[in-house]
Amino acid sequence: MERMVEEILIEIFEGYPEYADIKSYKEEIIALALTKCEPFYTTSDVGHAVVKTRMDSAGFRSKVTSIVLEAIGQVKENPRK
Repeated sequence: MERMVEEILIEIFEGYPEYADIKSYKEEIIALALTKCEPFYTTSDVGHAVVKTRMDSAGFRSKVTSIVLEAIGQVKENPRK
């Protein structure tokens, strides 16, 4: 999940220059987004396959993108001082 959130954040930063001023808060945005994402824990090959299939769906990626955008907005409104 961490990898997906970071990839989405990088894509957003590349595609929307208006967020350039908060790139220094990348770790905070990632941490906040991860607290709102559904956790996935697995210990078997079958479990890994199930999680990967779910995470590869367009709907799931869209949901995570929405969470990341929300986290960006929250951090932008309340940056760490």
